[in-house]
Amino acid sequence: MQRIRQAYHLEAPRGLLNDPNGLSYFKGKYYIFFQWNRFAKNHSYKEWGLFTSTDLLNYEFQGSAIIPSQNYDIDGVFSGSGYIINDKLYLYYTGNSEKTDKAISSQCLVITEDGKYFEKKGIIIPTPNEYTEHFRDPKIFSTDNKNYYLIVGGQRKNDLKGTIILYHSTDGITWQLKNTLAISQQYEMIECPDLFSLNENDILLYNLQQRDNIKNEPLQSFSVYKIGKFNETTGKFNDIDLDNNYTLMDNGFDFFAPQTFLSPDGRRIMFAWMSRMNDAQEKLFAQTQNNIHCLTLPRELYLKNHKLYQKPIKELYKLLGNKIPVNKSHDKWEIYPAKRTFFINLQNIDSQKDLEINFHDNEAIIKYNAKQKQLTFSRKNWETNIFEEKTSIINNLTEIEIWSDYSSIEIFINNGEIVSSSRILPQNPNLKIILKTNLIT
Repeated sequence: MQRIRQAYHLEAPRGLLNDPNGLSYFKGKYYIFFQWNRFAKNHSYKEWGLFTSTDLLNYEFQGSAIIPSQNYDIDGVFSGSGYIINDKLYLYYTGNSEKTDKAISSQCLVITEDGKYFEKKGIIIPTPNEYTEHFRDPKIFSTDNKNYYLIVGGQRKNDLKGTIILYHSTDGITWQLKNTLAISQQYEMIECPDLFSLNENDILLYNLQQRDNIKNEPLQSFSVYKIGKFNETTGKFNDIDLDNNYTLMDNGFDFFAPQTFLSPDGRRIMFAWMSRMNDAQEKLFAQTQNNIHCLTLPRELYLKNHKLYQKPIKELYKLLGNKIPVNKSHDKWEIYPAKRTFFINLQNIDSQKDLEINFHDNEAIIKYNAKQKQLTFSRKNWETNIFEEKTSIINNLTEIEIWSDYSSIEIFINNGEIVSSSRILPQNPNLKIILKTNLIT
């Protein structure tokens, strides 16, 4: 049986993990909360689990942090965020209650003074009358530690389309509706919004979701970003149109619900949920495991040439061990790693020539077409056994960095200009990488 559980990605010991929540640095530790069903490998139950770390390399699993226990969250402690206020960690989440004829969503607050005991403070924001109960995923940020803002993803009642709503507070407890930050005319819901500053620019992350409003089911969703300006006076993002002029956060198969926070040294660090599997894929992936799903590698975000770049945080390079021998011939390289956990960095690539990297006899393939300037990542779909592809346009390919774990591949192109994150179901026990190289030597 092939190992699926990851070596250096965060996974729960059992059950189902999804969105990263409440990312914070608090009293000398990093707090990585996450959506968790500890009872089953499905989405039937949601609480917040917790990992802590002092170095973002070694993590301690702390178990349950916030569980459904009140009337307003008894049917799910959904996604949210965290912020340090008055030397306490304030955690904001969406409480879900289905005790009436319809689900009711409420934005709720938990405060902890020590990171161990979590005190619920109740509902801080009920769903406004203008919105349906698809109103969730509060993300807090501050401009000066005197003015706090909370953005929430929602769905308007009048046309059943998505919106990001902005709230303001001076103490983190009492919140007033400020404005509509941005709107969609095409998508039925906006999930997991995030807003932060980099190099005097403001970055808006969000997830566009198409829904069948009659069946109340999600159809498609994906993560994107915009670069612009947040106007603190008006409470609006300068480009309020969420449907256009955005960029994909990740060009792979498995990336969703990214959330960012500031490290003590001022880096903007992001985790995301590393899955977009359907029900059939989830069942096959987890059939021999106690758990399913993981988080992405933590990544530092930075701006370059008016693009958002993602780079594995510098701490991760301490994981690198012995070099893997390479068998070279005139037209290809052969690499035989002992494990699926390996790192490859190709530099000084000649972008005028084609490139192909084949992993483990066609489990996954990277191809670069120099004439068309296209980089394609292919993997075998373990439900259908059919190859599926993701393609990116890259005008000048210079570098490829690959992080492989037991059941995933994360690819960073040109120092993080484009990133591709995908889960791989291990099938071939004979590990072999064949690289038909166009490297400048």
